Amino acid sequence: MPRIHAKAAEIVVDEFDISGVTNSVAIDINRPMANVTAYADTDATYIAGKPGFTIGVDGLWSKASPNYDAEMFADLTAENRLVGVYPNQMTAGERGYEAVSDISSSPRTASFNEVIALNVTWQGDTPLVRSWSMHRATAVGATANGVSFQVGALSATQKMSAVLRVFAAPGGAGNNTLDAIIASDSAEDFSGSPATKISFTQLTQSSVALSEALTVDGAESDTWWRVQFTYAGAGSRTFNVAISLGISDI
Repeated sequence: MPRIHAKAAEIVVDEFDISGVTNSVAIDINRPMANVTAYADTDATYIAGKPGFTIGVDGLWSKASPNYDAEMFADLTAENRLVGVYPNQMTAGERGYEAVSDISSSPRTASFNEVIALNVTWQGDTPLVRSWSMHRATAVGATANGVSFQVGALSATQKMSAVLRVFAAPGGAGNNTLDAIIASDSAEDFSGSPATKISFTQLTQSSVALSEALTVDGAESDTWWRVQFTYAGAGSRTFNVAISLGISDI
């Protein structure tokens, strides 16, 4: 039976890929149970609390790109960071986890003459999103449709959550723009009635490294989803873009 090694795992925080300075990650999903048993009840009664999670990342101090220490220190006082964990890379079609979270602790430890460990624990009180990596390319520079994936339909109590990350300012020269959307259809080849469901903010030659998270509420009967790019303008700008998509409860 084949096994998947985590040596290709990718960990991203907002628009920062910190995979090169991390050496382990652990995700703990929990749903506390509250005891509501009344005095006269025959049996113990519990109700499920709000689901939550922690993501523990073990890393190594780094001042060079991606400047892991400076970014994590800034995140200590920031809220709603977009944390993504992809056990087998972020290439299109791979599955991972996306979460909106805050740092709960970020210790820095080292013995003399040893590398400095910088371990971070992220936490959140919303369900993790089991995401699809819809597109990952370092040089998007043309109008194109991504591969379609059967992410699934949405019930009235679900939403589709999408994250766009631009890992660096556009390369090349010119005044090009890039519009990225998420579209859905009932057919794999998008021969049915394709519709735009999520539109990200337009990227331009002035864009910097950034991240954006958007959602669309159900119900939605379409099961096939894909990324679509529209490239315009004069020049040769290219965009280092990753887009993920997943279903979560409202």
